[in-house]
Amino acid sequence: MKVKTRDLICSVLFLAFGIFMFLQSRTIISKVAKDIGSGFMPKIVAGAIIAVSLIKLVLTLFSKSDEREEKGDMDLSGGLWTIALLATYVILFNILGFLVSSALYLFFQMTVLSNEKNRKIGLFLAISIIFPILIYVLFVYIIEMPLPEGILGF
Repeated sequence: MKVKTRDLICSVLFLAFGIFMFLQSRTIISKVAKDIGSGFMPKIVAGAIIAVSLIKLVLTLFSKSDEREEKGDMDLSGGLWTIALLATYVILFNILGFLVSSALYLFFQMTVLSNEKNRKIGLFLAISIIFPILIYVLFVYIIEMPLPEGILGF
Protein backbone atom coordinates (compact mmCIF):
# COMPACT_ATOMS: atom_id res chain seq x y z
CA MET A 1 0.00 0.00 0.00
CA LYS A 2 1.27 3.44 -0.84
CA VAL A 3 2.06 5.81 2.04
CA LYS A 4 -0.38 8.49 0.85
CA THR A 5 -3.21 5.96 0.48
CA ARG A 6 -2.51 4.61 3.96
CA ASP A 7 -2.53 8.12 5.44
CA LEU A 8 -5.83 8.95 3.72
CA ILE A 9 -7.49 5.77 4.97
CA CYS A 10 -6.21 6.30 8.53
CA SER A 11 -7.30 9.95 8.57
CA VAL A 12 -10.82 9.13 7.41
CA LEU A 13 -11.16 6.19 9.84
CA PHE A 14 -9.99 8.26 12.80
CA LEU A 15 -12.25 11.13 11.76
CA ALA A 16 -15.23 8.75 11.70
CA PHE A 17 -14.17 7.26 15.04
CA GLY A 18 -13.83 10.73 16.60
CA ILE A 19 -17.28 11.78 15.39
CA PHE A 20 -18.79 8.51 16.65
CA MET A 21 -17.06 8.92 20.01
CA PHE A 22 -18.27 12.52 20.35
CA LEU A 23 -21.85 11.55 19.55
CA GLN A 24 -21.72 8.69 22.03
CA SER A 25 -20.24 10.89 24.75
CA ARG A 26 -23.23 13.20 24.46
CA THR A 27 -25.43 10.36 25.75
CA ILE A 28 -23.46 9.88 28.99
CA ILE A 29 -25.59 10.81 31.97
CA SER A 30 -23.72 12.50 34.80
CA LYS A 31 -24.02 10.83 38.20
CA VAL A 32 -22.44 13.75 40.02
CA ALA A 33 -24.28 17.04 40.32
CA LYS A 34 -21.46 19.25 38.98
CA ASP A 35 -21.02 21.43 35.92
CA ILE A 36 -18.47 18.99 34.49
CA GLY A 37 -20.01 15.55 34.15
CA SER A 38 -18.81 12.13 33.14
CA GLY A 39 -19.11 12.95 29.44
CA PHE A 40 -16.70 15.90 29.61
CA MET A 41 -13.41 14.04 29.10
CA PRO A 42 -14.69 11.78 26.31
CA LYS A 43 -15.85 14.92 24.48
CA ILE A 44 -12.42 16.50 24.87
CA VAL A 45 -10.66 13.35 23.65
CA ALA A 46 -13.09 12.99 20.74
CA GLY A 47 -12.54 16.64 19.80
CA ALA A 48 -8.78 16.11 19.84
CA ILE A 49 -9.11 12.98 17.66
CA ILE A 50 -11.30 14.89 15.20
CA ALA A 51 -8.90 17.85 15.08
CA VAL A 52 -5.77 15.75 14.58
CA SER A 53 -7.39 13.55 11.94
CA LEU A 54 -8.64 16.61 10.04
CA ILE A 55 -5.16 18.15 10.12
CA LYS A 56 -3.61 14.89 8.89
CA LEU A 57 -6.26 14.58 6.18
CA VAL A 58 -5.63 18.12 4.91
CA LEU A 59 -1.85 17.67 5.02
CA THR A 60 -2.13 14.39 3.14
CA LEU A 61 -4.47 15.82 0.50
CA PHE A 62 -2.24 18.82 -0.16
CA SER A 63 1.08 16.98 -0.02
CA LYS A 64 3.01 16.16 -3.13
CA SER A 65 2.17 12.81 -4.63
CA ASP A 66 4.03 10.13 -2.75
CA GLU A 67 4.40 6.94 -4.72
CA ARG A 68 6.63 5.22 -2.18
CA GLU A 69 5.53 1.85 -0.96
CA GLU A 70 5.56 1.35 2.77
CA LYS A 71 7.93 -1.22 4.16
CA GLY A 72 6.58 -4.73 3.94
CA ASP A 73 8.37 -5.88 7.08
CA MET A 74 6.46 -3.61 9.45
CA ASP A 75 6.47 -4.83 13.01
CA LEU A 76 2.93 -5.68 14.11
CA SER A 77 3.94 -6.88 17.55
CA GLY A 78 3.67 -3.37 19.03
CA GLY A 79 0.08 -3.09 17.86
CA LEU A 80 -0.82 -6.56 19.06
CA TRP A 81 0.79 -5.91 22.46
CA THR A 82 -1.14 -2.62 22.70
CA ILE A 83 -4.43 -4.41 22.12
CA ALA A 84 -3.54 -7.04 24.73
CA LEU A 85 -2.46 -4.38 27.23
CA LEU A 86 -5.66 -2.37 26.71
CA ALA A 87 -7.79 -5.49 27.20
CA THR A 88 -5.88 -6.31 30.39
CA TYR A 89 -6.28 -2.70 31.60
CA VAL A 90 -10.05 -2.84 31.08
CA ILE A 91 -10.29 -6.16 32.94
CA LEU A 92 -8.13 -5.01 35.87
CA PHE A 93 -9.51 -1.44 36.13
CA ASN A 94 -12.30 -2.18 38.63
CA ILE A 95 -10.31 -4.88 40.44
CA LEU A 96 -7.07 -2.94 41.05
CA GLY A 97 -8.56 0.54 40.86
CA PHE A 98 -7.58 3.53 38.77
CA LEU A 99 -4.17 4.27 40.27
CA VAL A 100 -2.64 0.80 40.20
CA SER A 101 -4.09 -0.34 36.87
CA SER A 102 -3.20 2.95 35.13
CA ALA A 103 0.36 2.92 36.46
CA LEU A 104 0.86 -0.67 35.32
CA TYR A 105 -0.68 0.00 31.92
CA LEU A 106 1.40 3.13 31.28
CA PHE A 107 4.66 1.44 32.27
CA PHE A 108 4.11 -1.62 30.09
CA GLN A 109 2.75 0.41 27.16
CA MET A 110 5.79 2.71 27.14
CA THR A 111 8.07 -0.33 27.39
CA VAL A 112 6.35 -2.07 24.48
CA LEU A 113 6.47 0.99 22.22
CA SER A 114 10.10 1.87 22.96
CA ASN A 115 13.11 0.21 21.42
CA GLU A 116 16.42 -0.80 22.98
CA LYS A 117 17.94 2.59 22.13
CA ASN A 118 15.33 4.83 23.78
CA ARG A 119 14.12 2.54 26.59
CA LYS A 120 14.57 4.42 29.88
CA ILE A 121 13.02 2.31 32.62
CA GLY A 122 13.52 4.94 35.35
CA LEU A 123 11.75 7.60 33.31
CA PHE A 124 8.95 5.18 32.43
CA LEU A 125 8.47 4.33 36.13
CA ALA A 126 8.36 8.02 37.08
CA ILE A 127 5.83 8.88 34.36
CA SER A 128 3.67 5.85 35.10
CA ILE A 129 3.47 6.78 38.78
CA ILE A 130 3.24 10.59 38.60
CA PHE A 131 0.61 10.98 35.88
CA PRO A 132 -2.03 8.62 37.34
CA ILE A 133 -1.62 10.39 40.69
CA LEU A 134 -2.08 13.80 39.05
CA ILE A 135 -5.15 12.60 37.17
CA TYR A 136 -6.54 11.00 40.34
CA VAL A 137 -6.10 14.27 42.28
CA LEU A 138 -7.75 16.22 39.45
CA PHE A 139 -10.80 13.97 39.30
CA VAL A 140 -11.28 13.09 42.97
CA TYR A 141 -10.36 16.36 44.69
CA ILE A 142 -10.88 19.11 42.10
CA ILE A 143 -13.74 17.83 39.92
CA GLU A 144 -15.04 15.70 42.82
CA MET A 145 -15.72 12.72 40.59
CA PRO A 146 -14.81 9.42 42.25
CA LEU A 147 -12.66 6.90 40.43
CA PRO A 148 -12.60 3.14 41.11
CA GLU A 149 -10.54 2.46 44.24
CA GLY A 150 -9.92 -1.25 43.76
CA ILE A 151 -8.69 -3.79 46.28
CA LEU A 152 -6.08 -1.48 47.83
CA GLY A 153 -8.64 1.21 48.78
CA PHE A 154 -7.13 4.11 46.82
